[in-house]
Amino acid sequence: MYSTVGLLKNSKHSGKLVGTHQKLDRVARRELAKIASKDVNFPTIKEILYFEGTRGPDGLKRKSPGVDEPMHFIIPDHDDGKLIQLILDHQYNLKKALKMKNNTRAAFEAAWLAHAITDGLTPAHHFPYQEAVSELMSDKEYVTIFGQPIKGIMRGDNLRETARNNWLYWGVEGYMTKHIAFEYGVALVAAAEPAAKLAPKITKKDLENLDLKTEFYKSLEKVHNLDMYTRFRHTGWNNELATESYQTLLPEIVRMITLAWYSALPERTKK
Repeated sequence: MYSTVGLLKNSKHSGKLVGTHQKLDRVARRELAKIASKDVNFPTIKEILYFEGTRGPDGLKRKSPGVDEPMHFIIPDHDDGKLIQLILDHQYNLKKALKMKNNTRAAFEAAWLAHAITDGLTPAHHFPYQEAVSELMSDKEYVTIFGQPIKGIMRGDNLRETARNNWLYWGVEGYMTKHIAFEYGVALVAAAEPAAKLAPKITKKDLENLDLKTEFYKSLEKVHNLDMYTRFRHTGWNNELATESYQTLLPEIVRMITLAWYSALPERTKK
């Protein structure tokens, strides 16, 4: 999902106009305040958003492509368990940071935890993207410019194969073209809707015996059953998909971020 399309780099307005991750985090932080103890020690939204955008997972991918990149893809029908383990690792680290009152580390873990959840529940991330890239990268080495590896160029064994592979990746119906177009559509919906419309309904039952792994897979199943990305690949964006985005998809992501943060709190119940 888009996190680095803000009007100004690291602007205080990030997530108010554009920046899907930032906006969802803002809504989730407000929802957390409604259900958590009033005296809870949790990073502010300003502190959390410091570790988004260029300082978040997307920024890392640009700075060092292919090196220790956090992979936020999940194939619901063939889950390898890597994403949920990453999410649980961030939850564990967030719990530890909160307990030790390490606010900077807590803000980092909260931001990266939210980012992983958002990507994991984004339908475009349910497509076997890595397998597609592996097939198109005949030569597995990244193309370099001035010694810097450039991600996103499908390198073939020769010039003709490189051109063919990149058309399949970046062409009108290419894998990445479709991926970006879907996320751009969701980003526009998120930017257009007021925060209140993206707020989920969180009940006391949701908070009882909360297990992050179980709750994430329930959300994943709910989103996956909508089949949004498959329909998008066939028809492109339409009113039906846009409506599902702001009525179901985005509130469900906010709900899951809120519950993930809540699950890490030393004292969960509101006083």
